[in-house]
Amino acid sequence: MITTFARLLRLVSLLAAQPAWTNAELAHRIDVTERTVRRDIAKLRDLGYVIESDAGPWGGYRLRAGSTVPPLILDDEEAFAVAVGLREAALGGGPGGEQAALSALLKLRQVLPRPILDRLGELDAASVPAARPGEPKVTPGLLLELAAACREGVRVRLSYLAWEGGPTVRDVDPYRLVHSERWWYFVARDVTEGRWRTFLADRIGRLRPLGHPVELVDPPDLALLVPGSVAADSSPPAGTVADENV
Repeated sequence: MITTFARLLRLVSLLAAQPAWTNAELAHRIDVTERTVRRDIAKLRDLGYVIESDAGPWGGYRLRAGSTVPPLILDDEEAFAVAVGLREAALGGGPGGEQAALSALLKLRQVLPRPILDRLGELDAASVPAARPGEPKVTPGLLLELAAACREGVRVRLSYLAWEGGPTVRDVDPYRLVHSERWWYFVARDVTEGRWRTFLADRIGRLRPLGHPVELVDPPDLALLVPGSVAADSSPPAGTVADENV
C-alpha cells in the first residue's frame, strides 16, 4: 500500500492532468476508497490547493489556480524544462526578472534528483552564453555558486581579475548578488580590507567555500553601493559586494 505522501502526489498529478474527475474515478485510479479520496482532497486544500467540488453522484473535483502558490508536482522532463527556462531568464533572456529567475533556479536545483542535475551540468559545460557586443558573459553555473555562497552565509575565497594588476585572490564574506542593467555584481565584505565592495561576476574565475560562517551586522545600502542600482534591497540569491575598480 502506498504512503499518504505518495498518494497525495498522485492525486495532485491526476487533478492537473484533466479538467474534472469524479470521486469514483479518482478512487479507481489511486486504488483507494472514495472516503479516502475525500480525506485526501481535504488535506490538499489545507496545503493551499484550490479544489472545487460538485455534490451528487455525478459531481466531481476540479483544480483551479489559487491566491498562493502551493507545492508543485513535476515529472523529470517538466522539471528539466523549467530549470532550463529559469537558466535562460537568469542570464537576461527575458525582459527583466533575472534576480527572481536565479533565486527560483537556486531553490529548484536544491530539490532536483541527481540525473536532472547531471543533465543541467552537461548543458552548462557545453554551452557558451551569447551576449551582444560589449555585454559581459557569465555562466549560469558561476551565478549559482555565488548565489549559494550568499544563501549559506559562509566565507569564500575567490580568484578575481582586477581592472589593473591582473589576477588576485580575495577572502570575502558574501551578502548579495545583484543584477543592474547589463551587469551582475557580487556584493561582499573584503576580509583583508574590512570594507564592502562590488565584484563584477564576469571577472570572477573560481570561488571556494572556506567553511567559516559569517555574521553580517552592518550590511550596505545596495542602491548606493551598486552602480546603476534602482533598488535598496534584493531578494536571495545574494552575494557580498566588493569594489569592481580593484
